[in-house]
Amino acid sequence: MDIVETFQNHFGSGNASTHDFTLVEYRPNFFIGIDKFDHVCVVVKSSGLHRFPIKYKTQKISIECNMKVCYELNGKPYDDTVHIIRCLSEVKREKYIFLELSMVLIQEGDKSEEAIIETFNILRTFFNDKKELSDNELIGLYAELYTICSFHESLEIEKYWQSRDRMKFDFSISEKVKLEVKATVKNIRTHHFRHEQLMTEVYDIFVLSYLLRYDDEGLSLFELLMSCKKIMANDSRKLLRINYVLKNVEESRLKHLRFNRAYTEANRHIYRAADIPKFRENTPRGVANAEYDCVLDNVEFIEDDLFIDIAKSNSVGAQNV
Repeated sequence: MDIVETFQNHFGSGNASTHDFTLVEYRPNFFIGIDKFDHVCVVVKSSGLHRFPIKYKTQKISIECNMKVCYELNGKPYDDTVHIIRCLSEVKREKYIFLELSMVLIQEGDKSEEAIIETFNILRTFFNDKKELSDNELIGLYAELYTICSFHESLEIEKYWQSRDRMKFDFSISEKVKLEVKATVKNIRTHHFRHEQLMTEVYDIFVLSYLLRYDDEGLSLFELLMSCKKIMANDSRKLLRINYVLKNVEESRLKHLRFNRAYTEANRHIYRAADIPKFRENTPRGVANAEYDCVLDNVEFIEDDLFIDIAKSNSVGAQNV
């Protein structure tokens, strides 16, 4: 049972705690629950019993370290010194995202005061960052997530997905091999590139191109987000990217963005950047951010299996063998 389901099973009725907290132990020394004001919280026992308490609060979340509290666990009261991070949002979606991210962030690190503060700082930045995503950005994300789902079993390509948006390439297989994903809803396979994304003197670059067709019965962006959440459930950096979209974009909009899956599969091709029409020279000195459109309709593409073999033989893991 995942952390959200566990929370819903124990605290779905919304009854506030009669103690400082009512908790359930989700993992050893990692508790989830509610406080007396019905705020969702995560609690970790403190090893610094004689350290000074720390408190800090923002609009969305708060942190308290080395606090002496009385909490209820399995129907019994306990007194202990703990670290607490609370979600102060009243939005159900944000509460659940808070639980998911807290679990992964705290699970990956230690449970010291310093680690809990670092987790709080990551969550604070995440919840404070509000941005409306354009349709083009969502279409681009759709193609990236579709790529992850398509190549998960054969390549575990999610390992190479960049942890931050707007990096030079979408997937970094190794220091040399890069994959850029492009998508268009037009009938002509035209994509916009930065000049450096096609220069192959330094990198061995591949371009995965999608033609997409809107379809009310097609695969939605919301479904892809949910699938990729499961695939990357234990990778906090990738999970932050997924949940950032779920937090900032209305669920109805994510469910409305749908494309015909059969058309997507039939019109997905991989190209070598070396074969794509482009300006051949390097960017001149004093010139920056050169961009242009390239038409790939008459460019020869390679088979998926060939790309998979190249990626596997050049992946970081293969190079370390």
